Amino acid sequence: MTTDLVILTCGRVDLFRHTLAHIRSRTSTPHRMCVIDDFTTRVGIAANMRTLQDVTTSDPIVCVDDDILCPELDPDWLARGLAEMAKRPMLGMLALNNPQANLGSGGRHVIARGPDVTICRNVGNTFLFIRRCLLGKIGPSNKERHPVKAMCLAAAKLDYDVGYLTGVYCQHIGALSVRRKRDYTEDLRKVYPVNSDTLEPPKAYKG
Repeated sequence: MTTDLVILTCGRVDLFRHTLAHIRSRTSTPHRMCVIDDFTTRVGIAANMRTLQDVTTSDPIVCVDDDILCPELDPDWLARGLAEMAKRPMLGMLALNNPQANLGSGGRHVIARGPDVTICRNVGNTFLFIRRCLLGKIGPSNKERHPVKAMCLAAAKLDYDVGYLTGVYCQHIGALSVRRKRDYTEDLRKVYPVNSDTLEPPKAYKG
């Protein structure tokens, strides 16, 4: 079955181009690309739940912000995520590992760390796999400071686990630019080279 992969854009054209290029070059598993232009409101994934239901048909769907790059792996990141979702029917949401974007990557948020999937309380919108049955049930108010965190809490109340792929890392280039107060393209060249092929954390996150 073809998986729907949704990119939420916020008018950041250069970032979006990098994200799209990485997905196209590093994703061999069949997928259908959908783009939701969130430029006018910038309300993110939570407030777009209704739109996600309307434009997608797959189960699960995968959502990502427009400033996150996927790794180059074989089998690819999408195949790995789908395989783990298939093995764990009560895993409601699954993200790629990113120590900055995943609110659940800190030790106090981790429930059970495994070699393939780490179950935690919160994750970020870093190539986020979401079961279709949760769409429309976990969308919080637009006023939430951390809307994806609220989605995770709502999924837990429905008895679904939330987690991230322990060894599959992505790169949040938009967040790096804000944190370092530098142009993100410099981070992209130095931290996440185009030919990167690794399961290890990006250099920016090594202790």
